[in-house]
Amino acid sequence: MKAYAADKGLSQDPLAQTIKINVSYINAMLRGEFTIGKTEIKDSYFEKVAKAIGYTFKRSYWELKETPEYIQLTTEMLDAKVSGRGKTLIGETGCGKTFSFDDFMMNYPAHSYGITVSSLHKLRDIIDELCELVGVAATGSNVSKLKRIANRLNVLKMGGAKLIFIIDEAENLTIPALKMLKALYDAFRGICPIVLIGTPQLEEKLDKLKEDNVEGIPQFCRRVKAGIRRIKSEEKKKRFSPFFEQLDDEDLKTLLISLADNYGELNDYLEYALQEADRMGAPLTEDLFRKLFDL
Repeated sequence: MKAYAADKGLSQDPLAQTIKINVSYINAMLRGEFTIGKTEIKDSYFEKVAKAIGYTFKRSYWELKETPEYIQLTTEMLDAKVSGRGKTLIGETGCGKTFSFDDFMMNYPAHSYGITVSSLHKLRDIIDELCELVGVAATGSNVSKLKRIANRLNVLKMGGAKLIFIIDEAENLTIPALKMLKALYDAFRGICPIVLIGTPQLEEKLDKLKEDNVEGIPQFCRRVKAGIRRIKSEEKKKRFSPFFEQLDDEDLKTLLISLADNYGELNDYLEYALQEADRMGAPLTEDLFRKLFDL
């Protein structure tokens, strides 16, 4: 944790914000203490720190591979952070968007703010979460909160910070949230780039809303149009090959290519199979794989 903080230029408060643990716990850990007063710091806190800084103390069965999709996603996010230009990154399900987003947030935590939205997120939820991320009060109306956020980011920008706000799984954004983003784009213009990451469903949703002339959506589409980047993928055999380095059975590789349509599905099959083979002390073969998945 000390090495991570030094490498990323984080003092204790932003380090605690990045890891999402109370700063008093962080301070105690950094002093090598395992209690706060009479309260023991549970193992789960150390595990949370380890995950946040990319430290592993258990065998990893699914390691980072710099796939073409990962490289393109990371490059686009980094370009947005450095240049200040917003982006909309569109990639198929399972191409590594969320993995790349999480990795980017771990490697570039300073003044990088990210939210993963679900279909349950309402407009107020997104704004309140952004208030928490930038460290401003989440009180008053949504308009007053947005002004507070923009003012805070502007102060950071004037101080030389390279800012970025990323929304992952943006296809889940509701119509009110999309309208809010138009206001957010205008408030953040020249201050903080906004990056949306989503599936082609996001483009389809925007096209449909624009066609229906839903209030505010044509204007929002105009703001994001020039920043749309579509993540390209190669054929499966070439894409999957980096993940087969632990495998010797060529028939198993062929089987996995036929079963999995993307990295996400490949992970679902391969990580579990490697864990089970390791537990049994046996090599992972096509025969064992078929038994594990009842194929």
